[in-house]
Amino acid sequence: MEFFGIITINPESFNVWSLRISMSLTTSIFFLGVIMAIRAFLHARGGDPAHLDRVKSQAMSPTDGLAESVAKMLWSTARDEEQRGHGAPQAFLQDATRQVAENGYDGRYVNKIYMCANLLPPIGLWGTVAGMIVIFLYTGDPTNALNKGAIGTKLWSTFLALMYYVILESICLFLTMHSRKSIDRGLRVKL
Repeated sequence: MEFFGIITINPESFNVWSLRISMSLTTSIFFLGVIMAIRAFLHARGGDPAHLDRVKSQAMSPTDGLAESVAKMLWSTARDEEQRGHGAPQAFLQDATRQVAENGYDGRYVNKIYMCANLLPPIGLWGTVAGMIVIFLYTGDPTNALNKGAIGTKLWSTFLALMYYVILESICLFLTMHSRKSIDRGLRVKL
């Protein structure tokens, strides 16, 4: 097949390569999202209330889990407010700490996983459309195996991408619920 007399494409090899590229990209992005989800899950590990009460007055560390970070943040904010003589209501401090923790967790993990999930359908569709364009433009024998089974093969690219998309979206919902439980544990420290 020739385009504008400049580019010549072999339909058999283009179909195979468009499918390979699309499936490789979607699979790579999916595994990247899963790796980020594992890191997010480990970061939101639970904290034993006695442990959180012991560490709440320590300085924050990058190795802290989500519950530890929340406990330390709440404790230091409450102490700062008391020292300044403002004494903010405990409910306000807890709500503000929850918002900061949720925004930080979402920005660091969940939003990136959502981004990976949202990239998958267009890439899968690209593989399907690229392959189908070649199939429909191919002017060879209509009984050729390329024309008979290739459309179904091309749809596999979109199906795989949509399957990965649904899995990553489900993981994000689970991570959101998991992080809220961890944040709740951190907010239960004694002030």
